[in-house]
Amino acid sequence: MGHSLERYLQMKVHPEAVHNKKLWAEILVRGLHSRWGPSKISQLEKRDKPFNWQRPTARMDGDPAKIVLQCFPGVSYVKHYASIVATYLSLRGRDPETVSYTLPTMEECISPLFHSNLREMGSVDTVVMGYVHTLDQFVRPDGWQHGMHSNAPQDTLFGWQIVTVPASNRKLALLGCRVSFWGDISGHIVRLLKTLNKAQEVIYVGKLGSLDPAHIPNTLIATGSSSYLIGGKTIQWQNVLQPFVEDSPRVVYGEHYTLPSVLDETKVWFEEKRAKYTFVDPEIGHMASAAVENGMRFGYLHVISDNLAREYEFDLSNERKKGALDARKETVREIQRILLRYFGSRGIKQAV
Repeated sequence: MGHSLERYLQMKVHPEAVHNKKLWAEILVRGLHSRWGPSKISQLEKRDKPFNWQRPTARMDGDPAKIVLQCFPGVSYVKHYASIVATYLSLRGRDPETVSYTLPTMEECISPLFHSNLREMGSVDTVVMGYVHTLDQFVRPDGWQHGMHSNAPQDTLFGWQIVTVPASNRKLALLGCRVSFWGDISGHIVRLLKTLNKAQEVIYVGKLGSLDPAHIPNTLIATGSSSYLIGGKTIQWQNVLQPFVEDSPRVVYGEHYTLPSVLDETKVWFEEKRAKYTFVDPEIGHMASAAVENGMRFGYLHVISDNLAREYEFDLSNERKKGALDARKETVREIQRILLRYFGSRGIKQAV
């Protein structure tokens, strides 16, 4: 990310962890979704969007030298956030060795999702996840449902809008999540969509990075049918969207690499992978793996929002600027055009 790295990290680190007036002897990152009681919510949370805005919280439990940063539980997310904090401290001339982490167990990862409001969405045939609040051909800004579960904060992780086709009674759900379903968290959600909601198909609309210098951020759409997962496993699937993207001038194809953290995108990693892989993000391989394991159909359409091979005007550190958002609007319109064609072929019509 070059000179943009510190700016990107500054947007992510909880202010309590790096306050200039407080030098912590120990910063522990752990997997726990806690936004109540003594947990302090970050002032950097972006409340101008309905989803993907809840960030790790901070907690001080009486030890004046220690702070605990609480991430939504996921192995990749905890490692990623610990790397963010340690790297930021290092860039600011402070000791990164003060940062440590404790990985969540599988039960700790699954529990807040299983006991959330997800089951209240009911049975659906297809689920579109990710950047769903931008899909204005399918959703209404005031149309999000959250169920009628208890008032506990963890119970309102999700919001959804459902399109039902009367003739076939097929249901399409547009599903948003208030926390970041980073890395393996996304795979757990796909598995629960099968278990709790009987979903047969998942389509992921999101953002990723490209290793191809010709790919201009925010103007192109990535798709494909394979992803490499750390550990030597390549996941392959039949891309359900393939016949509907072939005439699009904005769609590019490539091999995908699932990497736990953007901080793993080093120069050495890039040089080793650029010849074989075109795209990188933390989720696609986990979601595809969960879908394949459960006999579910899968596909993705991602806005290319960052380029690792060449410096462009916009990257992950300034992607919310007007120029980037304006360019992305046209790209999202194309994603919706593709989805409308695909769902039309399945008997699902435009929602508005």
